[in-house]
Amino acid sequence: MKGFELITATARPADYWSGVKALYAADETKAADPDVFDGGIAIRSAPWSLELYPTMACNVSCVHCYAQTRNEQYGFSGMSIEMMDRLHASITRMGVRGVQYCGGGEPTLWRGGKVADYIVGLPEQARAAMASNLIKGHVLARADVLAKMTFIEAAVFGYDDPTYTEVAGGRGGHTAMTRAVRAILDARDKAGLSTPVVNAKVLINNRNYTWLPRIYDWATSTGFDNVHLRLVDDYEGIGGFTLNDAQRAEFRELLSTFAKDQGITAWLDQLDLIMGDKGAADDHRWCWTVAIGLNCWVLANGEVYACGPQWGRSDYLIGTLEENDLEDIWRGERHRQVAQRLIDSMAASRCFATGCRHIKQTMAIEAWRAGALPAPPADEFASRHAWFL
Repeated sequence: MKGFELITATARPADYWSGVKALYAADETKAADPDVFDGGIAIRSAPWSLELYPTMACNVSCVHCYAQTRNEQYGFSGMSIEMMDRLHASITRMGVRGVQYCGGGEPTLWRGGKVADYIVGLPEQARAAMASNLIKGHVLARADVLAKMTFIEAAVFGYDDPTYTEVAGGRGGHTAMTRAVRAILDARDKAGLSTPVVNAKVLINNRNYTWLPRIYDWATSTGFDNVHLRLVDDYEGIGGFTLNDAQRAEFRELLSTFAKDQGITAWLDQLDLIMGDKGAADDHRWCWTVAIGLNCWVLANGEVYACGPQWGRSDYLIGTLEENDLEDIWRGERHRQVAQRLIDSMAASRCFATGCRHIKQTMAIEAWRAGALPAPPADEFASRHAWFL
């Protein structure tokens, strides 16, 4: 399965970081439309999973922020309650399976943490997840909220307040996040829940790369279920925060030595993935995520996209909630046109070389279609977090 099996570099690999989980969506899609994989654009009646940016505002100022320029262009806007209500009504009617609240900005800031109430109100078929800095994460520490969630990703930059401030600015952010994580874990345990899985996502830049041992010690003592690593990418070409060649070599040696000393064999096995060798080895000219409409991104101002890295680019906009409900946007001709444009541009953009998880899911679907990969067992759906692609 090498090449598409593992999507995230993590200390304790689990099924839910596998590209194979896309086969649940592929199998259901084929059952509804036996000809869907015959070629061409054939958009599902609803996205399988949806990423929602409730606000473009944030309460930190990370030196490595990949969305700062776009957030500014959107005026750090927040979605109106009327639009949020309409969107969630569409999620229910359409049968969307997974809703990840992220950003852009910081989702827990929206309307004073009101995003938690929308998580509780999701329909039976849907589950929620969140990517957050968790400084205001205490709003999630409720049994009724956590019962609807499968995972929470906490952005981690340091191991105490001074180191956190050096990367993200502000004061007391690390302490606030630590308290929120422990409150969430405590609420989960008191409710007898096995999810959400709460992960520390350590974002490595040229200010914190030497802190890895202390960050790891803090994360494990705080109680995170898992710790995974990512070298930050400079998507907007800002410069000044990625590792140079000498720093990359230093970090690779530090990571190797630390992983050996701690017995973290998974990090050793994933060393190339962590260091950025995370793309697909071969050229790819097709993406099933785009071609059949498995994923959707909705921004705070109501803009809707079918490919996450392209948000903010008008030529890849498929519609806006200011004008239409999600159902009409998703089934519209503009969606088909944008999907075709995205696929036609793959040779030039080489998006598959950036480690895009959707290419790895496409590779899994292709192997499944060729009979080289069986569909995962139905009883593993929840453990694979298969609501989310």
